[in-house]
Amino acid sequence: MYEKNFIKRIYNFGVKKFILSYDTFAFIIAFFIIYLITKGTIQKPTADPILEIFMNVSSSLFAIVLAGLAIVTSFTDKDFIYVWKKLGEFDNMITLFQYNLFIPLFILLYSLTLRFIIYKSFAMIILISLFVYMIVSLIDLIGFISKYGLQRGEFVQQLKDLNSKSRKSNKP
Repeated sequence: MYEKNFIKRIYNFGVKKFILSYDTFAFIIAFFIIYLITKGTIQKPTADPILEIFMNVSSSLFAIVLAGLAIVTSFTDKDFIYVWKKLGEFDNMITLFQYNLFIPLFILLYSLTLRFIIYKSFAMIILISLFVYMIVSLIDLIGFISKYGLQRGEFVQQLKDLNSKSRKSNKP
């Protein structure tokens, strides 16, 4: 049975994987670099074009990740899903995609808030760091999808080899 609760799936996937990941380190490093470069202040006129770019990029990335999730889940055959479910990897894949859908959505809402509701310089520095986090997290997602593709290829090859051996042994 699958876990419906996203937070529990994140926990099962491994909270440590998220905290001790490259994207978290990228966030921290970006924060300190940006804070030092800007001396802790980014004026609103400077931030407005950046916020617009962040809104556009976040919206685009959300659509791309969502399309990727739809493609991966719809073009996977039942046997492979069964094996990945047994290994617990299918739930991890869905969880990772879902997590990477929340990041650009959060950045989009955060950008809208800073641009149109209330602007805070320190919040802008955090947003830029979160943007870096999102990019590195998407690179991690690409790695996961690549692993998925390679394992899918291996699975198909093993299935073909098994079918080939089965036909040879059934010949009179």
